[in-house]
Order: sequence, then C-alpha cells, then structure tokens
Amino acid sequence: MKRFGSIRVLCVLGLLASASALQAQTTAPTSDPAITSLSVTGIVTDLKPDTRQVIVKTASGNEVIVTLSDRTTFMRIPPGEKTKDKFIPISATDFGAGDSVFARGRMTEDRKSMPALEFYVMSKTEIAEKRERERDEWRKRGIAGTVSSLNATANEISVDTRTPEGPKPIVIAAGTQTKFRRYAPDSVRFGDAKPSSFAELKVGDQLRALGTKSADGARFTPEEIVAGSFQTIGGAITEINLEKQEIKINDLQSKQAVTIIVTRDSSLRKFPGTGDLQEMFEQLPLFTLQELKAGDSILISSTKGADPARVTAIAIVSGVAPLLQKAQGNRGAVSLGAMSLGGP
Repeated sequence: MKRFGSIRVLCVLGLLASASALQAQTTAPTSDPAITSLSVTGIVTDLKPDTRQVIVKTASGNEVIVTLSDRTTFMRIPPGEKTKDKFIPISATDFGAGDSVFARGRMTEDRKSMPALEFYVMSKTEIAEKRERERDEWRKRGIAGTVSSLNATANEISVDTRTPEGPKPIVIAAGTQTKFRRYAPDSVRFGDAKPSSFAELKVGDQLRALGTKSADGARFTPEEIVAGSFQTIGGAITEINLEKQEIKINDLQSKQAVTIIVTRDSSLRKFPGTGDLQEMFEQLPLFTLQELKAGDSILISSTKGADPARVTAIAIVSGVAPLLQKAQGNRGAVSLGAMSLGGP
C-alpha cells in the first residue's frame, strides 16, 4: 500500500509543477480530470481555520472543500523532486493561498468535498523561484530560430537563428540524452509542450534549444529542444468581443474569416510602421485589446491548431497596414519569426 501511495503521488507531480497556471481557465467541464473519487489537484484559494477547511480550485475552475483533521499527513514537495523520500513533513499551518496541492481521501458523491488523509503542498514562492531560475538559464544558454534542414542520419538540425548582428546559421547536434518536446496545438504555453522526438521535427518549425554553443558559434550541443509548427496570419479587424477576448479578421492570404482567441499569455505590441519587425519585436510598446477597433490591421502568430478558423494568439502586432499592403503587392508573407515562441 505504501508503494501504491508513492506512485499515486508521483503521478500528480507534473500537474503540481505547472500550478501557477491552474487558475487561468474558469469554464468547468462536465468531467474534471483533477477530481477523482480519491483525490483532488489544484490551487488553494481560501482557508477557513475555524472549520479546518481549505478551498481547492482545479484547472477547470471547479472547487472542492477539503477538510483537514488530526489524521491528515502534511508534506511539502520541493520543486523538481520526484521521490517521496525527498518530501518534507510540514504542519497544518505551513501553506497558504496560491500554493498548489494534491489531497487524498474519500470524495463525496457530488465531488464537492473531501476529508483529507494526505495533503501534499508545493509552495507558490518556490515554484516562482524555480521558474525564474529556469528562465534565466534559457536566456543565458538558449538559442531560438527556424529549422532550415534536417539530417536524420546524423541527428543534426540546421537552424537559422536571429542575433543582434542579423540572421546566423547554426547546426544543432542532438544526442541520445537530448530531451525533445513539441508545442501543443492551440496552446501558447511553454509548459504545455508534449514529449516528442527528432522524427517529429519539420523544416520550417520554430525551435528553442538549451545547451552549449561551440567556441566558433557554428555548432550547438543541446540538452533540451522544444519545437512547433507556427503560422502568421494578418488582415483587417471585422469584430472585437471584449467579453470573450476574441477578435475576428479576414485573413489576407486565405481570404477566410478567422477568430483570434486572446489569452493572458498573448503578447500584444504596437509597430511604429518602419524598421525590421522581427528584430524590433521585444522592444515594441505593449497595448491592450481595448485599444483596438474594427478596421485596424493586425498580424497574429499562432500554433497550427485543428480548426484553421479559430486560433489562439501567441503574439499580435498592430499598426501593420503598410507591411500587409507591401506583402500583398509582392505576393509575399510577413512573419513574426521565432521571437513569438512561448518561453519557459
């Protein structure tokens, strides 16, 4: 039984590791995978010391009242740890709102409440600190670019990267220990990327890699590679729905109506009208959805999802009417490039 319990706890570590994103969605499905007959996984949204109850909200927006008692075992899971012997015993007061939890017990039939026998916590502060370390690591030792060719025999990936000096080719030599992941369709989150392989890479993919660059900068030895198929579409806005956080445009290339879903992860930036859009992207000023109006021309970068008529925006750039007119006149396309990839 102890072994079974350890395995069950380990199965939810992946969910806990991405816990700060759990409150991003609020629409509750008919069946919530975070709630089972014996457990709940989510974020602490409220504590009621008088009744020893904790309100846990799942990623889908459902809430469960977890009741604590003297029989409850409390443990803290340090970020990145995956074995139960590394978990740290804590008291019933060593957690707070915003922390991620996995609680085990017997769920009520309506799946609204549960007395907890085990209560595992991952601190929101520790999660934030770990993520900042990871972001800093990718900034210092990461590269990003577009796959230009693939050599399956040698497991080598040729990538055109963007540097302050301009585009520069580099060869990524993947090894047996290289970890591959692929951006999920319709998701802009780096954390939603799924396990992948060299075989899933495609020419034209946008890619991030973490590892070590050779002294001459021509080759790169990766520890991790995250790639995905992305697209850039553009056109004039026909409708804006602020309540749903959606924009409708007529795509200039496909001549079809497309609904753009704007999320908290979407990056909205204003283009001044001149200069290299890809090189300037990170320095462009931000704007809000409320500043857009029907008739404005925008560019959208997104993953290639199942429905081409609905896409989730990674990046939106306004003020691009001259760029779109020029591209249309030259029968070309404007790209937002690798800077639109969702980072760690």
